[in-house]
Amino acid sequence: MFGIIGTIGVVCQMALLSTGYSVKLALVCGLIACAAWMGHAVKLKDPSLLVTNVVVAGFAIFGIAN
Repeated sequence: MFGIIGTIGVVCQMALLSTGYSVKLALVCGLIACAAWMGHAVKLKDPSLLVTNVVVAGFAIFGIAN
């Protein structure tokens, strides 16, 4: 379930970026997708997927803050 939500979030993020919406809005959408993917990683006990999404979330938070 979390994987589907994460995938939809990433697709929405790319759609927002490609149609000229605010980059910060797209980053928030991506951050929500990261949270879903982190839930998916914890559920599957997949540390590499979890670490990847923690790093991506960090970049998203940095981008939103700046």
